[in-house]
Amino acid sequence: MPTVGDFVRSIAISAALTVISPLLDGVATAAVGVDSGGTATISPAPPYGGPGGASRGGGNRNKNKKRQRQHSHQKDAQKQNALRDFTQILAPLQKAGSDTRALPYNWQAAGAEAIPWTGLNGVQSADNRPWNQQVASPAPGTTANLAANPATDPAADPAADPADPAADPPDPVVGAQPVPTPVPMRTTGTGDYTLSWDDRNAQGDTYADLIQRLRQDLQFSQPGYRYTKVSELLTGSLPGGPFANRRCPAPTQDSGALVTPQGERVRNVVDWFCLAPEDATGPWTPQGISGTSDSTAQGTAYDDTAKAFVFSWHGPANNRSRVTFLNEVGTGPFNHYQHVLLVNPFADASGPVSFGPMQIHTGGIVWYHQYLLIADDNREHPENNGILIFDLRDLFDLRLSEVSDITDTGRPIGLHNGTYYSQGYRYILPLLGIWRPQVTGVRCASMSRPPCFGYLGLDRSTTPPSVLTGEWCDARQPTPTCRPASPQAAAPTGRVARYRMAPDNSACDRGCLAYGSDGRARATAAYTQPTPWTQGGISWNGLYQFTMSNNKVATLGRRYDAVPGGPPVPHFAARGVQELYWHRSSDPAQPPILWSLTEGEGVKNRVLYGVDPWIP
Repeated sequence: MPTVGDFVRSIAISAALTVISPLLDGVATAAVGVDSGGTATISPAPPYGGPGGASRGGGNRNKNKKRQRQHSHQKDAQKQNALRDFTQILAPLQKAGSDTRALPYNWQAAGAEAIPWTGLNGVQSADNRPWNQQVASPAPGTTANLAANPATDPAADPAADPADPAADPPDPVVGAQPVPTPVPMRTTGTGDYTLSWDDRNAQGDTYADLIQRLRQDLQFSQPGYRYTKVSELLTGSLPGGPFANRRCPAPTQDSGALVTPQGERVRNVVDWFCLAPEDATGPWTPQGISGTSDSTAQGTAYDDTAKAFVFSWHGPANNRSRVTFLNEVGTGPFNHYQHVLLVNPFADASGPVSFGPMQIHTGGIVWYHQYLLIADDNREHPENNGILIFDLRDLFDLRLSEVSDITDTGRPIGLHNGTYYSQGYRYILPLLGIWRPQVTGVRCASMSRPPCFGYLGLDRSTTPPSVLTGEWCDARQPTPTCRPASPQAAAPTGRVARYRMAPDNSACDRGCLAYGSDGRARATAAYTQPTPWTQGGISWNGLYQFTMSNNKVATLGRRYDAVPGGPPVPHFAARGVQELYWHRSSDPAQPPILWSLTEGEGVKNRVLYGVDPWIP
């Protein structure tokens, strides 16, 4: 006999179908399924003019092919949005036990049923234990181990085949350049890596003065407000999202970022995150990664208790940039994160200070003390080539401003008619200054030879800590700064340089980059890189790690272990792999875990992931 609950559910389902039915125009059979990544999908009717459809003029079809494809994409997006809303209506009505919580459609298991959150993705409990103790770890070599962590099969790593260490996939995917043969690192000159501090904009105003004036012009309602700490930022918008899904299944299944149909896979993966759907696609592209393990020796934020990752993004054509803070401490498999818009302050003609978007590539990031150091080799805006410095003591919450509007996402960024707009971003972080190479104002690929600043990586095994920065160079376009590793090398590889940082226990300025009495920072060492298309580089106790990728989604990338003068050892890295970050354990005796992130689009292709590179 039907219960009251059944009656209520039937009404909800009927109402939901009424809502979404106009959006499912053209769907012959509303077949709702779930793909291998856990994403619900709708199977549409055969396309116009395709198999089972009417053919109306082959010439017109060819002529209007692009227009039809665009229309199809729009329709698909509408269907997915409708299904999302439909699922969110139904999710609270699902039952699987007393601990069941409703899950967004893209985060549910392949069966699409709601499951207890304590059982999701192998996470054993929701207490705040260290991240590396939360995940079940079946015995190595067992079927359960390979199912839970497909990255543990040694036969799937190029390092396991010494006869052909850099072999391509058996069936290479069209669109990727051939994987180059790595060459040993060679010592090179450091002269190009002399940097000068620049803390003034084109109008001659110092950024520090502009930031102070902006703090006043924003008219914060909270008395005595100076800035927002990272721990406050991470809790400020809870219980809302966005949330990252820890150990989501999609990247390890069905050609996700960590595997290929040919059986290649990234080895020794110990943890990973998927981003929320709205950040897994769209105009923003992730690039660099760092965290509180870089910030201080104790592994927390400089003046805070927060433990977090930070990663950087660039917008289309490098016209905007942002950073994202991801809380290391989550509830079950979900970890909250928050975006921060990077801005460039300037004095408005009418008097008040305004700001515009930072037009940079954000190729690399290091969080040290209270500073974010961001590498930029922006070809569109060469005036920003160098290491840009942002002070987290200037992180502003615009929700506390009496003259800001964070609800209007359509207006340009900055001050307009007495109101500050940020295209919906609640938090902003203004530029403090730039460490520039000696040659400025020209593209780093020009004959004038300024180095390109493509990535950053912190080395805390040195005393004091040091930072590495290197170049991304395209082997198809050799330039003076993308030169061969040696006269015998067939392809250029670019360079990597090391700088000293200020000690942990000392006060510092200008991003904590160590500089001399003349105000200049000088590299202490420079080497050629093992390959072109280097996306990230870092070192620990003399062992260098580099990532290489020449595409976003075609094939797996590579990670190389290297020491100067020795043969690099290749390993598979995720598809579209980018920068690197050492995450140190709370136990000083334990070696750090190596984290990276990917830039591909889709829940299964855009991930943050950590590997244990010390497992042989």
